[in-house]
Amino acid sequence: MKSIKAPTGQKIMNTLKLSLLSLSTFGLLACQSTPQAPLSAEMAQRFNQFSNAFQPSAPALDSRLGEVAAPNESRSTREIEQSILTALKNDHLAGPMTRDVHAKHHGCVKAQVKVNNQNLAPELRVGIFAQNQSFPSWIRFSNGASHAAQSDAKGDIRGMAIKLMGVQGPKLMQDHTAPTQDLVMMNNREFFIENINDYVQFSEAIAHGKWGLAKFAVTHPRVSYRLYQIFAQKMANPIESQFFSATAYRLGPKAIKFKVQPCQTPRTPMPTNPGPNYLREALSTSLSQGNGCMDLMVQVNPGNFSQMPIENATVEWPESLAPYLPVARIEIPQQSFESEAQMNFCENLSFTPWHALPEHRPLGVTNRVRRSVYELISSFRHDFNGVQRREPTDFKIF
Repeated sequence: MKSIKAPTGQKIMNTLKLSLLSLSTFGLLACQSTPQAPLSAEMAQRFNQFSNAFQPSAPALDSRLGEVAAPNESRSTREIEQSILTALKNDHLAGPMTRDVHAKHHGCVKAQVKVNNQNLAPELRVGIFAQNQSFPSWIRFSNGASHAAQSDAKGDIRGMAIKLMGVQGPKLMQDHTAPTQDLVMMNNREFFIENINDYVQFSEAIAHGKWGLAKFAVTHPRVSYRLYQIFAQKMANPIESQFFSATAYRLGPKAIKFKVQPCQTPRTPMPTNPGPNYLREALSTSLSQGNGCMDLMVQVNPGNFSQMPIENATVEWPESLAPYLPVARIEIPQQSFESEAQMNFCENLSFTPWHALPEHRPLGVTNRVRRSVYELISSFRHDFNGVQRREPTDFKIF
């Protein structure tokens, strides 16, 4: 089992320096709040109406696949939601509301996800992998920061969210009935928060702004060090990079994790002096010159939940126990994606790992918290901006 040791010596100094600088602008799965101006009476009324109307849902556990409820999980989840709502209420809401995290996208590109299930055992050929078929898809590449204006040159978590179209069948969330399915990934194998208690304290710190986050960084060195390790990673081009689900999901009777990796050896060099939008520029240059190609892979847990736990997403699943298996080819055709209309479309898209077929149910406490948190943020953002949430069903919008 891979363990994260608390940093020592120079690593402590590096960790705290980076944490104090970066955690003040970053809150994964929550909404950073730096109070700037009080809400108007109208905005306060809108906020309260939304807060009173929002009804979170709690998913049942799948004990067969290693799920175990955390102590006081339901209460802790409600505390996280209230901290996020407090952060939203304290923030300055004068303009259009962006995402709480992954606010800056590098672009949404058209792709075809072509399933080839020959590497899966027959009992795992379920859901989107039941048949060898091609799913038209939108892929959103992003930075993890709360601020859309933050430069790509700053250390950050990078995201890849895939929206498969043409996925028929009932979904896990009853109000998500569109024939689509979401896959949400980041550029790190493991998540950075180990348990729900840290999640609660992290969310509370965010609600108290930069000084709350600074205190959290000092009092939670293991979390800060994980963030330091992620932020220190370099990325030259999103479609030449690896992305991971970090958390676990069902694949029929088994638990799995997802991974996406480029088909070919990366060719884009890291800029000597990267500009504020260098990742978007690299993506645009690559797709103006030719096609992109990535492989979607799954890592099947054989049922070894002691070495490959479901509830602790900070533990890497050893590939020596379960290698990644390619299950689909992601083909990204040559294209332009930077029109104003397409960039606005990308901004208004929503992604949640719970918008999925039951065969791909998210697992673990991080995902259980995500169910209501993602819905809370998306609903509030669209409601505040006066934008109806819509699921794309084809590429005809452009």
